[in-house]
Amino acid sequence: MAHTLRYVVTALSVMMMTCAATAGQSTQLTAINTDQDASPAADKQAQKAALEEQNQAVQHYEQLTKKLESSGGVYQVQLSEVLSGLGTSYQALGQDADAVAAFQRSLHISRVNDGLYSLNQIPILEKMIESNSRLGDWKSLDNNYHNLYWLNKRHYGENSPELLTLIDRIARWHLKAYELAPKEDSFAHLVIAEQLYNKAVKIIDAENGKDDIRQLKPLYGIVLTNHQIAVVVSNTPDFDDVRAGFRDANRRSQLLQAEQARQDLILQSYVKGKNAMNRIVDIYTNNPVIPVDAEARALTYLGDWYLLFNKRNSAASTYERAYQLLREEGVDQKKIDVLFGQPRTLPAFHLPVLHEKDIATENSPYVLASFDVSPSGRAQNIEILEFSPDADISHQRQARRSIASTKFRPRYENGKPVTTTGVSLRYVFTE
Repeated sequence: MAHTLRYVVTALSVMMMTCAATAGQSTQLTAINTDQDASPAADKQAQKAALEEQNQAVQHYEQLTKKLESSGGVYQVQLSEVLSGLGTSYQALGQDADAVAAFQRSLHISRVNDGLYSLNQIPILEKMIESNSRLGDWKSLDNNYHNLYWLNKRHYGENSPELLTLIDRIARWHLKAYELAPKEDSFAHLVIAEQLYNKAVKIIDAENGKDDIRQLKPLYGIVLTNHQIAVVVSNTPDFDDVRAGFRDANRRSQLLQAEQARQDLILQSYVKGKNAMNRIVDIYTNNPVIPVDAEARALTYLGDWYLLFNKRNSAASTYERAYQLLREEGVDQKKIDVLFGQPRTLPAFHLPVLHEKDIATENSPYVLASFDVSPSGRAQNIEILEFSPDADISHQRQARRSIASTKFRPRYENGKPVTTTGVSLRYVFTE
C-alpha cells in the first residue's frame, strides 16, 4: 500500500512548541488509558450487553419486516420506517453492507409511497452516506450526495440560502474524495468542488451582496481548489520528456499543444485564485468591525498566492503592505510575528476536510528534517535529523523531495524578508 505524506504544517521553527504540544497530548492519552483500565471487566460486560441489545434489535426488525410484507405487501408504507430501523441497527453492529441494503429498500419504498420529491428520503440518504463513507464506496457516496443536493434544491429552490450549509459540506467531501478516489475519477472531484463553491458565492451575492462575510468560506474554497488543480496539472506525467518528441514533427506538435493546454489551465487557476483572494481582502477592508490583523492576514494569504505561482515581486510587495498595515495600526509585535516571525509552509490556510484515515497515530512513521529558508521562500541545506524506527529510506527521500518542492512564506525582520536557519519540520506518514 502506498504511503501518503501528511506533513504536519505547524512549522516547527521552535521545537519547544512541538514538544509541549506532544507532551500535552501524551498526558491526555495517559489519563484516558488510566480511566479505561480502571475496570476492564465492567467495560467488557457493558460492550457485550450493548452487542446483545443490537442483535436483538436486528432480529426484531427482521421479524417485523416479514410480518408487514406478508400482511400488506412489499411496498407497504410502514416498511420504509422499519427497514430504516433495521439499517440503523446493522450500522451499530458495524455491518455497513447489510445496513446499505436495508436503507436502499427503505428509500425505494419511500419513493413509491411518497413520491420522488419527498423530504422523507433525506434521513435515509444521510444514513446511507454514513455507511458508504465507512465502506469506502465512493461511487455510491457521490450518487447519494447528488441525490441529497437535488432534493434540497427541489424543496428550497435553486438559489436558496438554505442550501449553503449543504453546499459547503458536499464541496468539502469532493475535496477529500479527490485524494481517495481512483486516479481516473479524481480530477472531476476538484472541478465539482470549484463549481459548488462558486454556486455558494453566487447565492450570497444575490442575497446580501459582495461584502457579506459569509463569502469568506466559499472564496477560500475556490482558492484552495484552484491551487490543487494547478498542482495536479503541473505534476501530470508525460510532459517531462518534451525533448524526445523533437525527433518526430507530429509528436513534437502534439507535445507542444499538450504543454500549452497545461500552461493555460495553470494560468486559469492562478487568475481564479487571485480574484478570489482579492475579494477576500476587499471583504475585510470593507467591514471595519473586523480587526485589522484579520485584514493583514488576508493580505498575507494573497502574498502567499503570488509566491505559490512564482510571482515573487508581487508576493514581496503584498507582504510589505500587510506588514506596514500592522505597524501603522500599532499592532503588538507578537501578533505581527504570528504572520512573519518564522517561515510558514504554503498554502498556510486550509479547510478542515480531514478523513479518519488521514489522522496520524503515535506509531505513524515520521521524519524530522532541518533546513534553511531563503528570503525568496525556498528551502536550502536540507538535513534529516531524526526518523522513527518504522520510517525507511523511501520516507526520508520523500520528505527531502517534498521540502525541496515546497514554498515557504519567509520570515520578516523590520518589514524585510530574511534568511532563517535551522527550521525544523516533522513529516508524518499515514497509510
